Amino acid sequence: MQGTEPELRVRVAALIISEGRILLAEHKKRGERYWLLPGGGLEYGETLEEALKRELLEEAGIGIQVKDLLWTLDSIPPDKHRHVLNLIFEAEALSDRLSPVKEEVLQGVRWVSLEEFPKLVLYPDTKKEIVEHLNGQRSGRRNLGQRWDG
Repeated sequence: MQGTEPELRVRVAALIISEGRILLAEHKKRGERYWLLPGGGLEYGETLEEALKRELLEEAGIGIQVKDLLWTLDSIPPDKHRHVLNLIFEAEALSDRLSPVKEEVLQGVRWVSLEEFPKLVLYPDTKKEIVEHLNGQRSGRRNLGQRWDG
């Protein structure tokens, strides 16, 4: 892509499980509906923990306690016009009460049952790792490599 600078973005996301439910953000773009772990972009001068707390407050209206880093992974499209470094943390919601926002792409944030979760389209696709984590299976692998789903 001549004439444009490629984009590098650091995205923090939270894996939050409560009472048999997982917190997910619903997105709709180019007519496609999909889900993400809630979170967003790191801003200059912000720590990873600050960014994750800010994003959950902005998207879902909840406070969280950030725990351990679970996984890192890259999302790079075939044309390499952007590169998203995803950092997924385990977190605990300080309340189950959501005040989700709705934007052009972000359709809202909601609790999804663990039974419904495997049927959803999740970007980047970390469903296998999440289910293994929930079942207490830890492979020890923290860097999940390249996952481009879009």
